[in-house]
Amino acid sequence: MRAAPASAFLLTLALAACSGEAPAPAPAADTPPPPPPAAAEDAPPTGSIAAREAEAEPSNTVNYDCEGIRITMAQEGEGADARVKFVVDGVTLDLPRAETAQGDRFADADGNAFWSHGTDEARLALQGQHERNCARVY
Repeated sequence: MRAAPASAFLLTLALAACSGEAPAPAPAADTPPPPPPAAAEDAPPTGSIAAREAEAEPSNTVNYDCEGIRITMAQEGEGADARVKFVVDGVTLDLPRAETAQGDRFADADGNAFWSHGTDEARLALQGQHERNCARVY
C-alpha cells in the first residue's frame, strides 16, 4: 500500500508543473522597495509640435508677412521705453521706439524700421533695401 501515497505525491508534483506558475520568490530583507511612479507633471508633452510651440509663444508676439519676409515681432515695454525685436535672415533686430505723428514706429540708426498702422498693417524697412508692406498673419 505504499504505492498509493507515492502516486498521490507524484500526481501533485505533475499538476504543479503543468500549471506554469512558478512560486513567487520571497523578497530579500535588505532590498529597498521600488521607486514610486513619476509624478503627473513629469509626463512628456503631447500633441503636435506646432501646438506645443504655440503654447510656449509669448502673448506679446505678432506675426507679419512683409512681401515674402515672415517675421514674428515681440514688443517689450511701454510708452517711450517700448521696443520691438524680430529676426530677419538670422539677424535679431532690436528697434527702440521712434517719434511719429501716427501709429507706432520703431527704428535704429542703421536704417532699419518697423512702422505699424493699426492692428493689421505695417511697413518694414531694412538697411539698404526698399520699404515693404506688411500684413498681419493670424
